[in-house]
Amino acid sequence: MKELQQAIEQLQTYLQGVWLRRRYIVITAWLICPAGWFFVFNLPPTYEANAKLYVETTTILQPLLQGLVLRTNSDDEIKLMARTLLSRPNLEKIARATDLDILATTDKEFEELIDKLQKTITISASGRENIYLISYSNPQPQLALKVVQETLNNFVEGQLGSSRADTQTAERFLNSQIADYERRLMEAELRLSDFKKSRLNLLPSNESDYYSQINSEKKKLEEARLTLLELETRLASAKSQLVGEEPVFGVMPFVGSAGRPATQYDERIRMLQSQLDNLLIRFTEFHPDVLETKRLLQQLEQQRNQELEQLAQYSAEQPGQNSNLNQNAVYQELRISVSRLETEVASVKVRVKTFEDNVEALVSKLNLIPEIEAEFTGLNRDYDITKSKYEALLARRESAELARRAGASEQNVQFNVIEPPRVPLAPSGPNRILFYTLVLIVGIGAGIVMAFLRSLVSPVLTRASQLQSITDFPVFGVVSHTNKSAIVRQVRLHLLYFLLLAAALLFSYVLLLTNELLFGRSAELLSRFAG
Repeated sequence: MKELQQAIEQLQTYLQGVWLRRRYIVITAWLICPAGWFFVFNLPPTYEANAKLYVETTTILQPLLQGLVLRTNSDDEIKLMARTLLSRPNLEKIARATDLDILATTDKEFEELIDKLQKTITISASGRENIYLISYSNPQPQLALKVVQETLNNFVEGQLGSSRADTQTAERFLNSQIADYERRLMEAELRLSDFKKSRLNLLPSNESDYYSQINSEKKKLEEARLTLLELETRLASAKSQLVGEEPVFGVMPFVGSAGRPATQYDERIRMLQSQLDNLLIRFTEFHPDVLETKRLLQQLEQQRNQELEQLAQYSAEQPGQNSNLNQNAVYQELRISVSRLETEVASVKVRVKTFEDNVEALVSKLNLIPEIEAEFTGLNRDYDITKSKYEALLARRESAELARRAGASEQNVQFNVIEPPRVPLAPSGPNRILFYTLVLIVGIGAGIVMAFLRSLVSPVLTRASQLQSITDFPVFGVVSHTNKSAIVRQVRLHLLYFLLLAAALLFSYVLLLTNELLFGRSAELLSRFAG
């Protein structure tokens, strides 16, 4: 409680000191206020030009083309354009278009002009979404109007030009990528074709078919071997029966085509010749079956020639025996059966040899399956990936082309100027009434500060408690002034001077406000029309 009482007494002391030094208040105010009011009075009027723009980002084609074309977020693009419109390149373009650059004679002045434009041109969202307000203030109304108009044009043309540039850039990029992937696809197709020509024909389409083919060839080989075994058994049986019969030469009752007697080898030779003709139709002369058949045919012809020689020799030694050539028919049948069986055995041996070669070739290539399959899978994978990318790029290019055509028929973004650039008849600034008031407050405040500082430097003691607080000596009493009436008159006179000066200052302030309200705007309008 005591501390609060001391604080209150200290505050009273300060206020009393300021009041006693009140002449500093009015003197300081009279020094500051007239100078400030004169400066505010001479401030040139400023005119604020405004334009309001609505950006429509939804069109009737959007729901129709949804999912068919590629579209960007127009709202984000517009917001980005609004934020970047006041960049230095755009402001330099505006300054040159409005001839503001003529006012700058040096690079430094031009930079200051750009900085000033960046601070004074404002673009703000107004109310609902996608409504933008562009404003600019300048002492010259027509210049303010030109700056706002040029800013509006840059906003609209910049978005349209950006859309066209983006479309062209996307088309160039897609075309270059399509050409690159087309080249890759052709190279992949060529590699795959070369692989199929060189290696894939060595194996079937997959590994399971390869093992099935090996098993199939082994099964055929076993069947051929079994058939060969059966034929060899039958041939051995026929030969054993032939041994028990009396041989009779000249078994055939007819004569060959060359006027020679028929032999037991003629039928086999005819069969082998017929088989050789069939093989030559299917294979070349170097096929194993063809070569084996020729070898057997040559061997049979040699045996037939030997038999003809023996028959000729026998006929020369025993001429009377020619009538008995056909007496043993069983022997002749056995000889024919043996000849037929020998031919079949030789044919089956050829098949067995062929199947053995096939099985050996397939088994020798068995270790190549993983390598060839891996290479073929890799080539197919690369080809499929390249093809899918190529087809996706083609689809994207078609979508971009459709989007470009849709954009040509109807713009994705429509700019509607709600309020065209205009300048009001009355100036928008400066607010001299506010400035006059601020100057008055600053002047009075500065005067109070001066009076307070003066009271601190040279304090005036009005109470015994003040003397007791600043000295260590006790105060025993207070003695009044002997000429109190003269002092009171002097104080009243100083108060009158203070009131008169303060009233004159306030009257000047009111006079300025009245002049601003009644005559200031009219004078500015007259000067504007006169200009």
